[in-house]
Amino acid sequence: MAYVHVFLGHFAKDMNREIVQLIREKRQIVLDQWKGYVLSLFPSAMKSATPIAQAIEHGLGDVLDSFETTPEKRTAALSGVIRILAVQSFSPSKSMSVFFALRSILREIGGSGKRQIKQKHWDEFQTSMEQLTLEAFDSYMVHREKIYQLKVDESLRQSFMTRRGTRA
Repeated sequence: MAYVHVFLGHFAKDMNREIVQLIREKRQIVLDQWKGYVLSLFPSAMKSATPIAQAIEHGLGDVLDSFETTPEKRTAALSGVIRILAVQSFSPSKSMSVFFALRSILREIGGSGKRQIKQKHWDEFQTSMEQLTLEAFDSYMVHREKIYQLKVDESLRQSFMTRRGTRA
């Protein structure tokens, strides 16, 4: 994980100001579309009013706000979303698609209306989003490993209790 922090060390300052400004100006629109995408990954029973949906919205908002912050704050913001995705039965690629969706949403919003962002800035943003997705994947794997370890520990505990009960 240390490598990722070094690799992403300049993420916030490299993030193009035009893209950050777009996020600031259109934050609620971006957040609503992004949340809609994430919730579409869940079973249809998932509604916006559920605690998980609210936690997702809060986490996604934190990620949007983290584009102007330090790598540590961004990592914390990512962790909130990734923890939720890691406990789902989604494949890793489906979970990471959340970040590709953000890129598409911003591209769509940034390409419409008066604001026309130059291709150079989109290319820089693309690189930043790829770095963000790599960091998210690392976090996802850490959380999945913890879940796996908890399952192994529980299985061992149950096995021990079963053997102990048969000896008594």
